Amino acid sequence: MTPAGHIAVSYIAGRLNKRLVLPAVIAGGVLPDSDFIFFFFDWFNGIHRLVSHNALFVLLASLAAGALAPRGLKAAAAVSLFLGGVAHLLIDSTMDVNPTNGIGIALFWPFSSQFYSPFNLFEASSGALGWSQPAAMIRLLAPGMLYEVPFYTGAFLLWKGKRRESSKGQSGAVCR
Repeated sequence: MTPAGHIAVSYIAGRLNKRLVLPAVIAGGVLPDSDFIFFFFDWFNGIHRLVSHNALFVLLASLAAGALAPRGLKAAAAVSLFLGGVAHLLIDSTMDVNPTNGIGIALFWPFSSQFYSPFNLFEASSGALGWSQPAAMIRLLAPGMLYEVPFYTGAFLLWKGKRRESSKGQSGAVCR
């Protein structure tokens, strides 16, 4: 799933559970893809879905979020970021179309570099080009990214509904 897809899924999850801190769920949802800052380095493909796509990384980031959050939000921020990160790991372990760095995620890294995918909902692309050829990779993977469209749509509808609710609340009277 693309980072935009992870944002959409995280936004939906954060909006559906009012006890979660929405910005923390979204941050957790894209956190494992933070390794994309190294995208233009030759060794990126060797670390993507390894160093940041594991339980230890998500747990440590969640603890840091809890420690840095304002008083009163510490536990909620840590749990929200953790849930967003876990959702990312679950999605990437079951919806992988890019086999160039292994199918799934290295769930127990740094203790094990084995990739885990309990089941894969999509057939992995046979023309595994790697991220060293980003334009060709995106063209190859684009048809598989169509499954993200419902998540974009759902997130947009929730966002639009939230905007409509807040504009009604600001205008005063609401006609029923």
